[in-house]
This record gives sequence, structure tokens and C-alpha cells, in this order.
Amino acid sequence: MSTEVDSFSIQLLDEAKRFLEKAQAASDEERDAYLHAALMVGFSALESHLNGIADELSARPTASLLHNAILLEKDVKIESGVWELGREKFYRLEDRIAFLTAEYSKSTPSSYGWWSVLREGIRARNSLVHPREVVALEPADVERFLAAIIGALNDIYLGIFKKGHPAFNRGLQSRMTF
Repeated sequence: MSTEVDSFSIQLLDEAKRFLEKAQAASDEERDAYLHAALMVGFSALESHLNGIADELSARPTASLLHNAILLEKDVKIESGVWELGREKFYRLEDRIAFLTAEYSKSTPSSYGWWSVLREGIRARNSLVHPREVVALEPADVERFLAAIIGALNDIYLGIFKKGHPAFNRGLQSRMTF
């Protein structure tokens, strides 16, 4: 992962934490906006981290074509008799996380405490992105979702890099002051 992309991923995570902090201190109208922002930016941070990890893993000489297809979200096609990566093929976030945990931690995502909360957070995020009804979020829910994102990132980092995520020990504490 490039230093610039890595810094951006961490920035997004800090922004999500800060939006949660602001929600916890805000009036009702502001609170909802901050909770929405915290949820959306939190999942953007998770996806940014996963994309950076995928770029790094796909560049390793041991990366197979099938691994790279999942990591880089590409289809596999045959061109002039040779298998190669094709056009974009997006995988569900849950599937990418399951692949990383199975491949590098040798475990299933359901063996982690954060998995069910993360899936609940994904459903909440999807409800906000594709609303069909009013999306009501509580600060405690968004707090759990962000904690699950942080836990997932830490365990994925431990499985792949053998060291935890740099922001794990700060928990939900943001370094931002806006």
C-alpha cells in the first residue's frame, strides 16, 4: 500500500470517528447528519484499507490469477488461449473480507466477534445508500459498527502483515478536532 493511500485510509477512519464524536454531542438534527456521515465514511475507510491491502498483495510474486481476480475485483477471461484478468467485477464487501481472513488468517470471518456487527453495519450502510424507508441510527449502533470496522481491520492486518492496524489501540478516539 502506498504511503499516500495508507494515510488517506487512516484519515477516513479518523474522520468517521470524529463524526461519531460530534454526533454524540449534537442536537437531534445535527446528530442524524453526523451519524450518517460517520457510517458512510467509516465504510469508505474500510473499503479504502481493503483496496490498499489488495494492491499490495496482488503485487506479490506468489499471487495467483484467481487471488488477483478477487483482490483487484476483476473478471477472469481467456485471451488468445491464455487466462488473464478482464473487466471489473465487483465482489461483495463481506466476500472480500471472508477471502482475506480465510486465505491469510486461516479462519472464517464468523469466528471473529466483530463479524455479525460488521454485517449489521453493512446492512445499515446499504439502507442509507439505497433508502426505501427512513433510516434511524442511534449513536450506540454507529459506535458498534465503527468498532467492528476497527476490529476487522486489526485482525486482517494481523493475518496478513503479522502486526495490528496502526489505529487499533486508539479505539474510537479520533485525532481530529474539526
